[in-house]
Amino acid sequence: MMDDQEFEKVVVENEKLIHYHIRSLHINDANKDFFAEALFALWKAYETYDEKLGSFSTYISWKIRNALIDKIRKDSRSKEVEDIYQTQVLHDKGYIIEDEISDHYLWKKIKEVLTDNQWKWVYYFIIHDLSVEQIAKLEGVTRDAVKNWGRHARKKLKQISFEGLEKP
Repeated sequence: MMDDQEFEKVVVENEKLIHYHIRSLHINDANKDFFAEALFALWKAYETYDEKLGSFSTYISWKIRNALIDKIRKDSRSKEVEDIYQTQVLHDKGYIIEDEISDHYLWKKIKEVLTDNQWKWVYYFIIHDLSVEQIAKLEGVTRDAVKNWGRHARKKLKQISFEGLEKP
């Protein structure tokens, strides 16, 4: 059975090792999630250590480093899946946003005045309230390209007389 005081001593002795691995992997650990993951790995290593395998310090160093790498991979994969989901949802024609303006005639007339890229800016930036960065990522272009679309779209929108766009 593991003694709590003995494990606390192991934690104090190896805290610098945890920080070393966090720094060596260039991890920004503002929420201390990676530190907690490393502590859990240290605990698992403490429980499963077999003297026949080699020195304890080598074993825990290996376990901590691998646990941190696994967490990086897991977090990266989660973000990737979330990004894919958001991209699919935004490109799905059946997706309806509650705040979407329902005057389709107005949007159709505006779309006729704009180029495809300018319309993308209006659609994503104005209608769906996405940031320039999000639009650039969705369309696979630079932020400057999206800003350029917006600049030209605003210029054209200022020239439109909205009084004549009432439904016939």
